[in-house]
Amino acid sequence: MRVVTWLDRLTDDSNLWLTAVRLEERGDLAKAITLYLEDATKCLTANSLTRAALGGSCAADCLAKGGDTENARAVYSAVARLYWESADSSIGVSVRESLWSLQEAHESFLLAGERENAETVKDLFDSLANRANPFIGDNDEFRLPSARNKIIQSATPGDGYPDVRGSSQVGMAVESFLKLYEERRPKVTKSRVATPASTEEEIDEFDATSFIGQLG
Repeated sequence: MRVVTWLDRLTDDSNLWLTAVRLEERGDLAKAITLYLEDATKCLTANSLTRAALGGSCAADCLAKGGDTENARAVYSAVARLYWESADSSIGVSVRESLWSLQEAHESFLLAGERENAETVKDLFDSLANRANPFIGDNDEFRLPSARNKIIQSATPGDGYPDVRGSSQVGMAVESFLKLYEERRPKVTKSRVATPASTEEEIDEFDATSFIGQLG
């Protein structure tokens, strides 16, 4: 029986995300977006929040590069909420993973143009990080978006990227992903993000027992 190696997995065309990466590198943004979102949809169905958010984020980057700012912002918004939900679910397992998810949620909210939600997540990150010290390393300071947040502000099809606006293939992929996201989106997340609570109220929503246990 042949053993599947890491190289096999990297070159396996059935790996939607890796295939999408190769298509993006070749400049085929429309197909890359479609596969990124197909992968994100499958991960979302399997309740793999971080992987779904990663695929959605890559798709949103491509949408922004292709000039489809409206759909890019919609996908970034969904991605931000997935990372936020992931932060909630991982707090009892790993504070570091939860903090990373909050960083990604913050950046995605900024890319979606939702600064109020971005600030709420940043405050939550700061509060959680302060409670976790000294176990969180010096290199875990809050990371503000760097180059990525400029993509959606400045990229146009004229910058060398193909125009994906008006692509029915892209439109259907975005619609399918967002529809599934809305169908499974927790009611608590809907109400919380629509009217963000204070930082202390958000902290109370975490699994306090698990969190205290991690801190000894």
